[in-house]
Amino acid sequence: MLKVQLRKIIDYVSANERVMDKAFLDFFGDLPTSLPPKYKEMIFSLFNEWLIYDFKLSSGTNAITEYYLKNPDNLPEDLLDELKQIISTQIYDYFEIEKTNPGKWVEVWGLFSGKKYKVTEISFSIQIGDQKGSFYNRVAEVNGEYYFVGSNSFILPTTHTNRLRKYYSLLKDKEKLTPKIPFATLLNQSNQKIDRRLSITGSSIKMKRKNLERKFQKLKIKYNLKIDFQSLVDFVFNESYKDHYADFNKDILTIGMPEEMMFDNLQFFQDLWNYFPHKKLNGKSPAEKFKEVYG
Repeated sequence: MLKVQLRKIIDYVSANERVMDKAFLDFFGDLPTSLPPKYKEMIFSLFNEWLIYDFKLSSGTNAITEYYLKNPDNLPEDLLDELKQIISTQIYDYFEIEKTNPGKWVEVWGLFSGKKYKVTEISFSIQIGDQKGSFYNRVAEVNGEYYFVGSNSFILPTTHTNRLRKYYSLLKDKEKLTPKIPFATLLNQSNQKIDRRLSITGSSIKMKRKNLERKFQKLKIKYNLKIDFQSLVDFVFNESYKDHYADFNKDILTIGMPEEMMFDNLQFFQDLWNYFPHKKLNGKSPAEKFKEVYG
């Protein structure tokens, strides 16, 4: 098991108030609203991870490297060696859960690295049980074993086909992956839960449908699509899933949607599902059903 305590690096950086002011501004920006209370602990966990690995200090390096070089707490050689291994092997990725042995390890697939990891992890492996899905985290190899060395993880109910896994692994600019991405996801989830009850009206649904059709016309040119917008609308109308939206992402590829387009425009397809009629909902859209419930 890991012996080094990464919390010491947070304490080291936090001692400089000017550095922390800059770090907060760089990570959070000028947010117009307060952070959602439900996600505060998770968000600050993401911030701390970003502060350790991604934020650049005045020395030009990140906090974990500067801490290792200066060793302000006089760590013994074995702990310094663990830090050195973390610095040299750490990688931030979007992981999909493949297998778990609760209390011992979790086996994951790194979508962007295109690599499988068997990660020694006690609490997280117990927490997820037999759950399937994906999450952002940071992994490092120390003394021949992999460990998560990032923030607390929240799991998204998303799995990926082999073709989509290959697409992820071929993407460029992977170095831009940071905890800012799941942070934005949490903010988006919070805003959606608030805004939908306040803004859904009959006229806004009609406007949304028109905007989606205009958006599709641009996508049709960009991706050289052969199908028309009505084909997508009909596909949504005739869906017959037992549960919900989960399989829609995969099945819509069968009518001629490129996987690249699906990946790059997830919000478009989610809105398509939510704002157009479904036969199973008696010709109404999920947004309209939502409006009925919440007025």
